[in-house]
Amino acid sequence: MELFAKKGFRGTTTRNLAAQAGVNEAIIFRHFKTKEELYSAILEHKACEMHDERFEEIARLAAGTDDEKFFETIGRTFLDRHEADSTFMRLLLFSALEGHQLSEMFLANMASRNPVAQYIERRIREGAFRQVDPVLGARALLGMFVSYLQGQEIFGQKKTQQYSREEVVRTFVSIFLSGISKQV
Repeated sequence: MELFAKKGFRGTTTRNLAAQAGVNEAIIFRHFKTKEELYSAILEHKACEMHDERFEEIARLAAGTDDEKFFETIGRTFLDRHEADSTFMRLLLFSALEGHQLSEMFLANMASRNPVAQYIERRIREGAFRQVDPVLGARALLGMFVSYLQGQEIFGQKKTQQYSREEVVRTFVSIFLSGISKQV
């Protein structure tokens, strides 16, 4: 994962992978027919890691109506996962930049099980949120967190602009809810 996250799919050779793992290159091909199959297995593994104990909490909150708590939990979870392991975002960025079909597969898979979009859609039906495309609404919320992480990690803003995680989460959720909530 580290090599793919640093060098991308095209920049990583099976020889590099074998050396990093401390095994013979033939061992890799014994388990995976191609480098693409290995890469796909890594992305699938990373996607499955998302179903941890917080997933149950998010599902519980998604059934309720505490918008602020739901979206703040989503934001904290997103930031926590990235802080614990930044390789997933890097893997997705590389796969997208390289035009790799695996990024398309990941996005298609995520679209079908997007709890944020499902929550927004339900709250629109209940009259709490104004009429917006739920998928675009979900992208807007998550986009704030992705942009923040990219600025901090990729562009080095964490050296010059340090914010507490809670300030980031509360600010983004407040902005998002101000824009999506129905004005009474």
